[in-house]
Amino acid sequence: MNYGRELLKDVEGYVPGEQLNRPDIIKLNTNENPYPPSPKVLEAIRALTDDALRKYPDPVSLAFRSACAERYGCESADWIIAGNGMDELLSLVLRTFVDPGDTVVATYPTYSLYEILCALHGSPLEYIDLDDDLQLAEDMYVARGRLCFLTRPNAPTGVAAPRADVERLCESFPGIVVIDEAYADFADDNCLDFPARFPNAIVMRTFSKSFSLAGMRIGVAIARPALIREFLKTKDSYNMDAVSQAAGLASMQDYDWQQENVAKVRATRTRLRAALIERGFDVPVSQSNFLLAHWAGEPAAKGIFEALRERGILVRYFNARRLTNALRITVGTDAECDALLTGLDAIIGDAGA
Repeated sequence: MNYGRELLKDVEGYVPGEQLNRPDIIKLNTNENPYPPSPKVLEAIRALTDDALRKYPDPVSLAFRSACAERYGCESADWIIAGNGMDELLSLVLRTFVDPGDTVVATYPTYSLYEILCALHGSPLEYIDLDDDLQLAEDMYVARGRLCFLTRPNAPTGVAAPRADVERLCESFPGIVVIDEAYADFADDNCLDFPARFPNAIVMRTFSKSFSLAGMRIGVAIARPALIREFLKTKDSYNMDAVSQAAGLASMQDYDWQQENVAKVRATRTRLRAALIERGFDVPVSQSNFLLAHWAGEPAAKGIFEALRERGILVRYFNARRLTNALRITVGTDAECDALLTGLDAIIGDAGA
């Protein structure tokens, strides 16, 4: 398998060569934030000196990690590692804590990159299906492996496992539990306190979603200092460049801006979910910045996906088990979501009215 091409196709929702940055395209397929990052981010980038680009960056991103530690309630930067996007940290956690051949566990469905990373690392990935309510099944609590990936809120369902269930998983699983909180800023709660409570818990965050910095590639992992020290042994020397460190630090220092954008996305998410349900879609309550809309009518979900694409509206379709009758829709601006609904009405009519 050409994993690089499959990564672009499966994770990002498109293959190389397509021109998807045209202004006439409404892009609701990759869960980017529709609102801009804090103006202070651009100010921080513009303020970088020649020396900041001429010299190597801080190899451990100390200023940025310290700001994250303060924001996330950690004792010190020793509880944080920064990375070139959360995807690098997901790869790094396998390299650090999993030997090739060791079993890795994840729910199904989940973030498809886990399977690619495990295949590249030479570790079998054991999927355990979510139950009919898209929550953790009982089999999850008896699973055994070196590492477990738990996406909370889940991608692509948007559903968040209750904290009590995550506590039970951390207590029952014999290896590392990676709690992927890429979308947690859009949720009602989070698991940031779990590393202090459970020695095997690692919580990961990305700045691509709630901070509107998908183009910068910034991620952090929170864990006990003993685990962070192991991460530091295996990471690349300069894995986070000077520009990303400056942008991440500025974002942390203007947290209110991010919170305002999150509030707007959450409000639109509520309105969009209600509108989709009115049109006949079955949409679970989402704690993320996207909705998984199940469709049982005609045309089939794939047909709706293709018809929307012809109209310049991109959503996500998964040709995968339990997802073939569903579309994942990023919560865009109100205007973008209105255009989506207009397109749906033209395609499916008033089937749900």
